[in-house]
Amino acid sequence: MRNDYASNEELFAHLADAQAPKVMWIGCADSRVPPERILGAEPGELFILRNVANIVPPLAADEASVGSALHFAVEQLKVNHLVVCGHSDCGGVKALSQLGKAPMDRMLASWVEYAVSVLEDNEGTTMESLTKANVIAQAERLLEYPCVLAAASSGQLSIHACYYDIRSGKVEQFNPEDGDWSHIA
Repeated sequence: MRNDYASNEELFAHLADAQAPKVMWIGCADSRVPPERILGAEPGELFILRNVANIVPPLAADEASVGSALHFAVEQLKVNHLVVCGHSDCGGVKALSQLGKAPMDRMLASWVEYAVSVLEDNEGTTMESLTKANVIAQAERLLEYPCVLAAASSGQLSIHACYYDIRSGKVEQFNPEDGDWSHIA
């Protein structure tokens, strides 16, 4: 285990008192997708929520883990950006594509069912297309949460749908105005 406390003692002393990230990152739990490395962020710059397939459950599902993290980030920390980031070779999206077709752990099946509409709307597409469609759907679903909708409507919060390619290290962002993906990092 690497401990970088000694080389960042002043930073950690500052962070011991409070955090003030401007970005909340909702990403996949995949170990190959470290948000701090992807964005070149220091400790304290990102508020991170990771789960299988970067899913944002519908508000009606009453999933406290995601809902409480969103509320805390938007209401308490006053983040300015919510980033939903999917990635290449996502096991969660692969599981989604196999829902009802192959045996699957019931917990995983229950979780990826929150994205079943993505599968229904994108049947027969490539894994990359399905993954990108999932990212867009999850970013749009954020607006079901009242705190997110209020902050976005007032201009205090921007929502970003991104895709990370593990092999190349490139990050793309979806532009809802033209429906296109563009390279950003």
